[in-house]
Amino acid sequence: MLNLQNSINWALPYVEYSPLNAGTAGEPAVSIATMIRNSLLSAPQSHAWNRNENSSTSTVAGTQDYTINLTDFGYLEKCSVTDSSGNTFELKDVYNNLPLSKTTTTTNLRSRPLAVAVLSTIPGTSIKIRFMQIPDQVYTINLTYQIAAVPFTANVVASAANAAAGNTSYTGTFTSSLFVAGQAALIAGFTTNAANNGTFTIVSCNSTTLVVANPNGVSESPTAAYAVNAAWYPIPDYYSDVYNWLFLSESLAATDDARAQIYRQRGVATYLARTEGLTEMQRNIFIQQWLGYERNGQSVTLQLQQATQGRGI
Repeated sequence: MLNLQNSINWALPYVEYSPLNAGTAGEPAVSIATMIRNSLLSAPQSHAWNRNENSSTSTVAGTQDYTINLTDFGYLEKCSVTDSSGNTFELKDVYNNLPLSKTTTTTNLRSRPLAVAVLSTIPGTSIKIRFMQIPDQVYTINLTYQIAAVPFTANVVASAANAAAGNTSYTGTFTSSLFVAGQAALIAGFTTNAANNGTFTIVSCNSTTLVVANPNGVSESPTAAYAVNAAWYPIPDYYSDVYNWLFLSESLAATDDARAQIYRQRGVATYLARTEGLTEMQRNIFIQQWLGYERNGQSVTLQLQQATQGRGI
């Protein structure tokens, strides 16, 4: 599984080995990678490898709103309801940002839901949905949704212990949900013992202890060490050319290198060629997100040049 360090290594020769994570807590590499992952995984982009389903909640006759515990919810793609006879009905309209209003709960006005809206979300915890119409009976609610993009995040590391049984334990303050066993953690900032730095496979993590497969760890208490959840997961490795081109383009842009737009275009073209089933709207949104502002800047420059020429200056 490829990780953030692989992307940094790829970009370094192009930026003449200017350090891409020399800033505080691995910046700017951490934020560049987060921006790329957000754009690939957030609405309206959808991918089979980033999809989940949930049927844990059922309706109550006469109740319009439901709170469903979903820790990985990104945005809702589809919703259906299944009645007690096993018949499943897809709701025609699904709204992620537009609300549905409250309606009367009078018994004779209740029916099978026809539309659903995501009223609110508590990221990492739950969503609240509202149906139109008011349910007339018990239905199982079936949700199909895209998983929320997980940011690359630098967590403070206070110390490392001596390696034991092929692993090294690091103490600090960790968001344990970000450091998933089997994925990669990038650890940096140890100045006395270089063996404590590197990208390692995660063994376990809780709020204060991160254990990784580093057989060479040495006891040390640094002043500015950090650990980053470094895996590009859930983006598959066969998308590495997409995020590496985009990572390179933004690394070059950070130093005002004119080649940034060339590699940005390559990343966008590769993504559009790789992704199957995107609608024209989805394609245009992604193009505008990555290339639109550059086009706008070029348009303004051209207009200024034309105006100057028109005045005979």
